[in-house]
Parts: sequence; structure tokens; C-alpha cells
Amino acid sequence: MRRIQGKALVTGGGGFIGSRLVQALLREGWEVRVLDIQYGRLTGITHPNLEFVGIGSDELRGGMGDRDAVEQAVKGVAVIYHLAINWDAVTWRHTLPLADLFDANVRGTINLLEAAKSQGVKHFLFSSSCAVYGKAMSLAVDEETVCKPELWDGAPGPAYGIVKLTTEKLCLMYYHHHGLPVTVFRIEVLFDDQESQMLGKNHVDRVMRGETIEVIEGDGQASIHVDELCQAFLQATLNKDAYGQVLDLSNPTTFISDRELYELLIELTNSKSKIKLLSDPTLINPMVESIEKIEKTLGWTPQKTKEDLRRAVTQTVRSILASPER
Repeated sequence: MRRIQGKALVTGGGGFIGSRLVQALLREGWEVRVLDIQYGRLTGITHPNLEFVGIGSDELRGGMGDRDAVEQAVKGVAVIYHLAINWDAVTWRHTLPLADLFDANVRGTINLLEAAKSQGVKHFLFSSSCAVYGKAMSLAVDEETVCKPELWDGAPGPAYGIVKLTTEKLCLMYYHHHGLPVTVFRIEVLFDDQESQMLGKNHVDRVMRGETIEVIEGDGQASIHVDELCQAFLQATLNKDAYGQVLDLSNPTTFISDRELYELLIELTNSKSKIKLLSDPTLINPMVESIEKIEKTLGWTPQKTKEDLRRAVTQTVRSILASPER
């Protein structure tokens, strides 16, 4: 992999992706500036090449929503990794009104794009989501698939996908009309060695109560290990082949059906829950995104397996069961 160094800005650097990307960049010799309203998963992390902007500011008007903070954060950086979103990406629930969330995320992204354009940033990489596809209505889901997030009726809900699609289109507009080098990644649900964001406390609670679990036969999803995601970001950085591109970032080999997932949860919790299979005539295929384009563009291929995902799910369940909140 090419080794590039410079000064980078990571928005949302305290999050699940951001914290891992920040540490990967530091290992590569980058100077890293983080724009976030909290330290998050970077709490206690210190490094001579790491600095923070925006910590402790207001969640609606601070961070990327604060033009002065954005100007300060962008000053002198060569690359921006825009990962920040004002949303709870773990529970997928939001407590703020949708109008405020749209305002904060769209305005914040425009603030960053304007600063990047005016200050001559060399590359702007945006973290979008496979939620933009909504409900798959074709046999192949790839970057050319028509996005219909408004049709999605599961987590994280249609509004999240609409926000992501809106902001990725803004990024691409700055590429086509202002010449700002932009790359958009549509990211699948994440996991690492200790945690899968595919499930949460609500999933475990259902099987602990012994509920009958209704799942649609054949439905499910793939995942992507956060470290392999970071590798893709690094391989794309300042790579002209990635400019102006939308790239799906997933790992089809990790696909797990909802039935398999709940079978694993039932086994891990010794639950008496039963699984009831339902059919859905509108389900043409489970939504597994093609990664052919990113493989050709970046030479990136994930190595993690379905067994790696199952281990992450197992660790997540054990952590939830051991939580003092239970």
C-alpha cells in the first residue's frame, strides 16, 4: 500500500470509524486534526501529532455546524475525511427533531465543502451509507442502482438514508462544478473483533424474554470490518483513480441471514425463543452490495470471513449480558 503523509482532518473522529481511522493515520505518520464535539472513543488518547477542535460545543450549532470552527479545522490540511453525522449510529434512534438533524447535517457538510474549496484541500473523502439504497428492487445492488431510501422500513429508517444521499450528492456537486477532488464511500454495517453494530440490547432482550421472533426467509445483510474500511480509505487517499467516484464498501462473504443471527443469539443466551419464518414476495434478493468497482478502482479486497463476524456477534452478546444495566 502506498505510504502518504501530511496533515489530515477527520470529522467525527471520536466515533467508531473515526477513532480507528485517526489511529491508523497516526501510525502512517500523518498529522491529524479531529473536529468533533466530544472525545468519544479517543478519550485518553494522546499523540504529539494529534489535535482536537470543537470539543464540548453544542451538538446542533457546534462542530461542523460552526463555520468558525470549520475554518479553523480545515486550515492547513491536505485531506478531509468527513465521517461526522448528527445521529445515533448505534441504536439508530434519534432524540432531536428531524428538521434539526437535516439542518445540522446538511449545513455542516456545506460548511466543510466550502472551506475545503476555498482553502485548496487536495482530497475530500465522505462516509456515506448503504442505507441510501433503501429497499433493493433489482437482482444486482451496486453503485448504479437507483437509490430509494424513502422506501426503507427498517433500521436506521428512511430519514437517515435520505440525509446520507443528500450529503453525498452535495459532495459530488463540488467535484463536478468546483473541481474539488471527492470520493464517496457507501458503507455497510460495521464490526470489529469485539463488537458488531448489527445488533444491540433490544435484540438480546427479545430472546431473553423468550419471544417468538419473526424473520423474513432469506433476508439478512453483510458487514465490513472497521480496520478493512480504514484500509480502503487510506488506499483511496490522494489516488486520482478515486476522484469523483462512489464506491460500495462491504464484504459479501460476511453475509448472515436474520434467521442465522437469531439462531446464534438463542444459542448464546439459552433462550426458549422460537423463530417464525415469513415470506415476502417483494424480496427479490437480500441486499448485498457488489464490491467489484472498489476492487478494480483501489485494488482493495476484504479478508475477514463470516466466522469473524460470528465471533464479533458473540462478543457483543456477552458484553450486553455482562452490562450492569441489565
